[in-house]
Amino acid sequence: MKKENLILVVIALGFLFLVLETRHSHAGTWSNHPTAYIPVAACGVGFLVCLAGLAAEKKLATALGFIMIGLSAVGPLGVFYHTKGDFQQLQTMLTSNVHEERLLRQDNQMGGPFAEKPLLAPMSISGLALISGILILGNRRKS
Repeated sequence: MKKENLILVVIALGFLFLVLETRHSHAGTWSNHPTAYIPVAACGVGFLVCLAGLAAEKKLATALGFIMIGLSAVGPLGVFYHTKGDFQQLQTMLTSNVHEERLLRQDNQMGGPFAEKPLLAPMSISGLALISGILILGNRRKS
């Protein structure tokens, strides 16, 4: 197996685990926030496209590669939904003492140490999508 294909298999597994993780972490929010389906569906598509990209010929590989590049937009969209458009939260996250704040919340007054949404977690989808898109586009075979 070529190393590009091995990397694509590892990325496909990453998407599979993200399907499971996002489905678990978004459970219970489906009815109030239908947008919570977006990362689960996107990761499922990413998993399938990575597998299809292993054997795709030139035209299909080109389409699959661009699908993955497009799929990378899910990350910034997720950051927008997690911050509710208030990007000041990102600055607060980067400049705060996270350990101290989590210890202060151990009394469950604010919902426990992991009550807030992970602000940058959706960007993991973008990273996997961009890497796999570049791999698929760079690994095209002539039909």
